[in-house]
Amino acid sequence: MIRSLCRRSKRIAAALAPALLCTSLLAALGAGLPASAAERGDAGHACLLVDTDAATDDFRAFAVLFPHRELRAVVVTEGISSVPRGTTAIATLLAGGLSRAPVISGLASPAPPAYDWLPAVRAAAERLNGYLSRAVPTAASQGELSGHLTSALAGCRSVDILILGPWTSFVEYAPVIRPSIHRVVGSGRPVSENNPDNFNCVYDQAACDKADVFLRSVRSAVWVDLPADGTSYPPTQAMIDQLGSAGLPGVLHAILDTDPSQWQGTRLWDDTTALYLLRPELFRLNGAHFEPAVDEDTLRAALVGAINAIRTR
Repeated sequence: MIRSLCRRSKRIAAALAPALLCTSLLAALGAGLPASAAERGDAGHACLLVDTDAATDDFRAFAVLFPHRELRAVVVTEGISSVPRGTTAIATLLAGGLSRAPVISGLASPAPPAYDWLPAVRAAAERLNGYLSRAVPTAASQGELSGHLTSALAGCRSVDILILGPWTSFVEYAPVIRPSIHRVVGSGRPVSENNPDNFNCVYDQAACDKADVFLRSVRSAVWVDLPADGTSYPPTQAMIDQLGSAGLPGVLHAILDTDPSQWQGTRLWDDTTALYLLRPELFRLNGAHFEPAVDEDTLRAALVGAINAIRTR
C-alpha cells in the first residue's frame, strides 16, 4: 500500500510540476516588484524616454503617463519652446508629480522656418501657459546629450521612446542607444504621409528625413495622429474641469486654467499620442499611422481617466 501511495504521489507531483514551477516563478518576479507594479502588470514594460518641445499639449501628455509608466529621462528639443526655457518649464511641471527623471537639454534646429504665430505661443509655453510669472532658462549644463542620456538610461534592458516634438535631438542620440531601443512612438505621420501642417517634421525637415531612414531599421516604430479634418478631438473646458485638484493633475489643472486661450481651438495632439502607450486598443491603423478608433467623448474620458489614474472603458 505504501508503494502504491508513493507511485501515486510521484505521478501527481510530475503532473503538478509545471504549474508549481510557473507559480514559483510568478511569485519570485512579483516579489521583486513594487506592489503597484505587480498589480498593474507593468513588469515587462521598457524604460520610458520622452522627447518633448514643451508645448501645452505636451504638459497634458506627461500627466497622462503618470503614474502608469516610470519615466527614466526627458529630452527637451527646440520647437514650440526653446531648449533652455523649455527645460525649466518641464522640470517645474514634473516636480508636481514627484518625478526623479532627469530633464536633459537637447538640441535646436539649425535652420527652423519662420512662423508669425510662434513667438507668442512660445512665450506662453515657456511660462507653463502663464503659470510662471516669467520664463526662466535652465542652470543645468548643456551639451553632451548622448552622454547624459546614456547615464540616465543605465540599467535599462529596453527603451520606449515617445517623440512629442521635432526630431533634432533624436537623430543625435538614437544611434548611440540603438541596441536598447524597443519601440519609437512619434506624434504625427511618417514622411511618406507628411503634410505642411506636421510641425514636428517641418520644423527640422532634415532631421525628420534622417529619422525616417533610421526608424526603418528599429524593431518597431509607430506614428499616432488625429484625423486630417483639422477640427475634431479638441480639448474642452468640461474636460479640463474634470481634472483632479492634487498632485500632477492639480498642477496641470491650474496651468491650463491660467490661460485657456492658449489651448482653446487646438487639438488633443500629443496627449493622444501618449495615450496610445497606455491604451492601444483605442486606436486603429489608418494608412501608415494610427488614429483614435473611438469618438471624441470617449477619448477625452480616457485621457481624464489616465490623468486622474482612473480606468475608463
